Formats: sequence, structure tokens, C-alpha cells
Amino acid sequence: MADAAFFGGMVGCGETYFSAFALAIGLGETASGLVASIPLLVGGTLQLISPLAIKWLGSFHRWIVTGAVLQAAAFLPLAWAAWSGSLSLAMMLLIASVYWAAGLAIGPAWNTWIEHVVPAPRRTRFFARRSRLQQICTFVSLISAGLFLQWTSQNERTLLGFAALFFVAGVCRLVSAVFLHRTNSTGVTPASCGVPETGAEVASGVRSTPIGNSSQTVSSGARQLLTYLVLMQVFVQISGPFFTPYMLKQLSFGYGTFVMLISVAFISKVLSMSFWGRIAERSGATRVLWIGGVGLVPLSALWIISDQVAWLLVVQLLSGVFWAAYELGFFLMFFETMPPAQRTQLLTYYNFANTLAVCVGATTGAAIMGWIGYSAEGYHTLFGISSSGRLFCLGLLAGIALPHHSLRQIRMRFLSIRPGAGSVVAPILASAEEE
Repeated sequence: MADAAFFGGMVGCGETYFSAFALAIGLGETASGLVASIPLLVGGTLQLISPLAIKWLGSFHRWIVTGAVLQAAAFLPLAWAAWSGSLSLAMMLLIASVYWAAGLAIGPAWNTWIEHVVPAPRRTRFFARRSRLQQICTFVSLISAGLFLQWTSQNERTLLGFAALFFVAGVCRLVSAVFLHRTNSTGVTPASCGVPETGAEVASGVRSTPIGNSSQTVSSGARQLLTYLVLMQVFVQISGPFFTPYMLKQLSFGYGTFVMLISVAFISKVLSMSFWGRIAERSGATRVLWIGGVGLVPLSALWIISDQVAWLLVVQLLSGVFWAAYELGFFLMFFETMPPAQRTQLLTYYNFANTLAVCVGATTGAAIMGWIGYSAEGYHTLFGISSSGRLFCLGLLAGIALPHHSLRQIRMRFLSIRPGAGSVVAPILASAEEE
């Protein structure tokens, strides 16, 4: 629980402001968009070697704590750069890549480890409380950081404000690592959890796995679902990384307005999760995913209609609601259609494909903006292309044939908060509730 609280504090005042910091230190609007995307691909790629690293260290616990400490350390050069007022784009991308590499590489290991740490009878209540605590701490940290930046910018001390935020974020993650280190996990070993023994096993990809007396394999419907999710991410990310420069540069919003818009989307997303969970119980995850998928289509285009704060608050409110439906729906369907023994492995491969899609979408968006130019018309073109692509993706979702779903709920960890409510989230496998 303490780990969750301090991790949430780091998310709220740390990576969430990387793109804003890139603008503040003078790296430009293209850099602001790429900082929010390219490092994710580095992290998604390096997580593929995590089973081998766990075998080498001989412990989930050591690998997770090492990754958390490395993630905390990534904030130190950022704080120094903000203090000194100088940072190159290459160094910014490198630091952000270390941050995401450390965070994503320990994700699958953490999922397997925590399932063995928390006894099965306690999981439902524990993960509900843990997720709620992380969300509260993330929200408080997000608001506090935004108001602090607003105050420092008014006093012409913006970069010093970023230096303080990144230092606090690093301390929060370091404290989180201390609590992870103190967590008792005696008996949880790689061998007991079925971690692949060799590089050949890690690279073998999606394969059949015997379950009981039968062999469950990934169905064609599941493959089509994954194709939809990855392609949808490409079109979402064409516009997603550029909402921050649009608000801070094009619309000249202050940090207070900026964080208010982000916070509205975040809180509406968190609060609507339980509502969509009840819909999933009654009508199934497929319907929830459809509602979310359809709802996401016009969201980026709605930014074209008006740049008034009142209108954008409404758009952000709707973004949170529909993103909650989309993410809950696809995670429930994802784990329902995947053989239980393959879920951790397949989640690793999905994370890689997802981060690759993020990078493809963001670089495409950057190329479009470089061609059109950074103007209101350029941003509006980007938003329109993103909405059109999301509509196209619904054709893939329409043809997916999936079985009845027995999963009712699954909790998620927020790894990053983004302006369009399309946060970087990771499911907690041990929290999955079945009928």
C-alpha cells in the first residue's frame, strides 16, 4: 500500500510533465510530442529481456527493486538540467527512455510476483483499496504539481519549478522502492512461477500451452482483437502527444489551466470505471468495449470546434468516461480470450506491440505537423486525421467473434497521465474477478 501511494505521487508530478518540460526548456513542439512516445518503445523493447534478467538475478524481488531504483535515478539528471537551464533533445530522449525502460521492464515481473505475495482470498479487497489509494495520490500530486508550476511561472522561475518537481518525483519512487524491498516474498522464485529458462523460450512467441487435460491456444478472434487494439493505438497517438504543445504553445494556456484539463479527464475516468464495471457484469465486456471504441472516435475532432476552456472541460470529461469504457473493455476481453497460463507472456508481447504503435503514431503525427506547419490549422488537421482513423478501426472490431466472458473486473495501475485521457495503464492480473 505504501509503495502504491508513493508510486502514485511520482506519476502525478513526474513523467506527466516531461512534455511540458521539453517546451519550457526550449526543445520545441516536435520534441514535446516525441518525448511522450519514442521512449515508450525503448521500454517496451527492453521488457522482452526481463525473463532472462530475472533468471540471471535469481529473484523477482531483486529485479523489481533494481528497476524501481533505476527509475528513481532517471529523475536526477532531469532535475539538474532544469536547474542549470540546458538540455539537448538527445539527452532528454535518453533520460526518458531509461525511465520507461526501467518501469516497463519490471511490469510483467511485478504482475507475477504480486500474485504470489498477496493471498488469493484477500486479493479482491486488497487490490481495490490499493488502486484507490494510488489514484488518490496521483490526483493530489498532479494538482499540486500544476499549481506549483503555475506559481513558479508567474514568478519567472519555471525551470526551477520543474527541478523541484523532478526531485520530488525521484524521492517518491525511491521511497516506493524501499517499501518494495521490505515486502516479504519468501518462496517466490522464478522457477516456482514458470519463468522461461532460455532465450529461445523467451523468443518463441505465442504458442500453445497445455492447461489441465486440454491445450488452449490463442483464437483468431483474439488475434483480431489485438490487431484492432494496436491499430487503434496508432491513430490515437497521431494526435495524443501533441495536445500538450497545442495547449501550452498554440493556445498559450497557463500551467493551472493545463493541469485542470488533465485532472478533469483523469478524475472522470477513475470515477466512471466502477460504472462500466457494472455494465460489463450485466451485458459483457464486448458491449463496454464497443461503447468505448465508438465514444473515442470524435474526441480528438471535438478540439477543432472551439478552444474555449469551458468547451474543452466538457470534451475532457467525455474523454475520461469513454477512455474508461475502452480500457476496461479491452483488458477484460484480452484476458478472457487468452489462456491463463499464457497471460503474463502475452501481456509482455502486447506491451511491445502497443509501444511500437505509440511510436509509429507519434512519428507520423510529427511528420504531418512538420509538413503542414505548427499552426492552429496544422493541429486541427492532426485531430481530424486521428478521429477518421479511429472510425476506420471500428471495422476490425465489428468482425470479431468472441466467447462469453466470465471476468467481471480487473484493476489497473496508472503509469502516466496524458492530456487526452489515454493514460498509460497496466492491468493487475491478480486482481481479475470472475463470476
